[in-house]
Amino acid sequence: MLKYSSIIVGILAFFAASAHASPPGVVISQQVDVNNYKHYHQDLLYTYTGQSRGLAGAQHDLARDNIKNEFMSFGLSVALEPFVYVATTYHNVVATQPGTDNPTQTVVIGAHFDSVNCPGSDDNATGTAMVMELARILSQHRSSKRLRFVAFDREEQGRRGSIAYVAAHGADNTVMAVTADMVGHDSGAYGMDLYSKATSSAVTNGVASAITTYGNGLASFTNFGNFSFSDHWSFENVGIPAVVIIERCYTCNTNYHTVNDKTDFSPTYINYNMIADLTRSVAGYLVDTVPLSLWGDKDNDGDVDDTDFTEFRNCFGNPAAPSCYAFDKNMSGTIDCTDWPAFKAAHLTSQGRIPLLTPDDFANVILQIDTTPSKVCVCDLNTDTILDGLDVQAYVAAATAP
Repeated sequence: MLKYSSIIVGILAFFAASAHASPPGVVISQQVDVNNYKHYHQDLLYTYTGQSRGLAGAQHDLARDNIKNEFMSFGLSVALEPFVYVATTYHNVVATQPGTDNPTQTVVIGAHFDSVNCPGSDDNATGTAMVMELARILSQHRSSKRLRFVAFDREEQGRRGSIAYVAAHGADNTVMAVTADMVGHDSGAYGMDLYSKATSSAVTNGVASAITTYGNGLASFTNFGNFSFSDHWSFENVGIPAVVIIERCYTCNTNYHTVNDKTDFSPTYINYNMIADLTRSVAGYLVDTVPLSLWGDKDNDGDVDDTDFTEFRNCFGNPAAPSCYAFDKNMSGTIDCTDWPAFKAAHLTSQGRIPLLTPDDFANVILQIDTTPSKVCVCDLNTDTILDGLDVQAYVAAATAP
């Protein structure tokens, strides 16, 4: 991040009533995998002695391309968006996940991937790896609004990448931005500072509440004012609500902006448990606020259960009206055979299969579904184009498997 020297008074975020985690928020936030995070942070972002993502850093472009490739592996649409700084072209890495209910509204989740001329393990590989892990998880679920996962470049030279991003995406109807900048070093508070203008308080307080709800004891401290030291300011400066999340007392990290900001400085330099608690918190915030839900979970109870199976059958073969969006996994506009495999896989791993569909129940389902070729796939589990007792056996065997 850009160094900011003013004294900030942190206000611990207390709430009159405890927030309650939503069922999909619990399920999706628990998909955070600290080993995935470590892979991104340690293996893909070059955070060890002698490495650099700084100006002319040998690993800068390698890290950028690794981020792009990871985003692509999640099935996201990815672009390297160019901008010019001091006669040199740099690129933001921009990954897009389409929305269903409100596809023209955009939520940005971002972090800068560049460093000063050092490994930048905390500043800001920690924030970048968090965005990557959030992209991995959230890309597998249904988002009401369009999500943009952005790795900004050249923040250390004055937020150049995020300024360029905002200028290029003025027509995107961005409704909020959540950014992370140095979130991995614990100076003793086991907590995060949240900085924003007062006009972004709904976002900032929402993230603080989510930390209380999903953060496993992680603390949060809200700070309101004109803080221009990180990429959130590029959004706030044009009226878009935004917040930056930073480890509590980031200047207490004596390795900040030095060659010792490296993963191998000490085994405890980066606190991965703290980062995992933060990542779960941000995932829970986004799930509850955007909102997101599990594909196939029509009643949004966090489980693709037998109730959802009935709703899938009712929507099958019909255009994907809002009441059926939950089942249109390929977003083709119709609930059809191409949506069935994903729904079947989610349903067969459901916690709500107890009481389980019995062979008699499933036989009745078969009888209620049209036997036209376009609908055969719903129950033709052995794909022989015939709906018969073998399909009942196949379903029950899969549903009762350990």
